[in-house]
Amino acid sequence: MTGHAHVKVQDAAIERQSFMREEQYKHFRWTNRSVRAAFWGVVIIPVGIFLTISATQARQTDPSVCCSSHFHPQNKWDWTGKRKNESLNKSQ
Repeated sequence: MTGHAHVKVQDAAIERQSFMREEQYKHFRWTNRSVRAAFWGVVIIPVGIFLTISATQARQTDPSVCCSSHFHPQNKWDWTGKRKNESLNKSQ
């Protein structure tokens, strides 16, 4: 009753697109564009996020600064190894 298990007419365009999608890994080439995208996604963005959060943790609040410590949370995240269902948030 649900689904389309017995299709009587197959669309050639859909079949061709499905075949191309399934065989994509065979035609992949490392180009300048794919290397840049992989480098940004695997190295630059994760390292940037980690350094930003680490710098936020390491920054000490200075009483001479006009902003209160409310705007500069200290040691909010704990990056040590955690088990399943354990929060990275230190306040818990």
